[in-house]
Amino acid sequence: MSTTAVHNLAEEALTNPQDNDLATLTHSIIEWRRLKEESDGWKRQLREANTKMKALEKIILAVMKSHNIGALDLKNSGGRVFFKTKKSQGSVGQKNMVKLIGDYLKSADEATKLMEYVHAQRPVVVKESIHYEKA
Repeated sequence: MSTTAVHNLAEEALTNPQDNDLATLTHSIIEWRRLKEESDGWKRQLREANTKMKALEKIILAVMKSHNIGALDLKNSGGRVFFKTKKSQGSVGQKNMVKLIGDYLKSADEATKLMEYVHAQRPVVVKESIHYEKA
C-alpha cells in the first residue's frame, strides 16, 4: 500500500466517527494535546525569530538610508539586499469609515445608519473548535 493511501486511511479514521469513538477519545485527546503543545512551541519560536528579524531590519534600513545605499551584494550567499519603498493604502476601520462616509454625505446620522445597515448585512460565519485549559 502506498504512503498516500496509508495517509488517506489514517486521515479518514481520524475524521470519520466509528462505533468505538469513546474508546479512541482518550488517545485522540492525548495526541491532540501533544501536537498542540508542539505547535505552540513552534509558533513561539517563530514569533521570537520575527521580532529579531524586524529589529535587525530596522538597523539595516537605518544604515542603508543614512549612507544612501540602494543595494548590497552579498559575497557569501551570492544574493543581494536592496532598499525598496512601497506605498499602500491604510486599513479602513469602522470609525474611520463612518467619518469618511459622514464627510461625503455631509451627515453623521446618515453615515451611522449606512454603517449599521452594512454591519447588519454582513454574513455570520460559525466556527467550531476545541481548546485546552490547564487546571
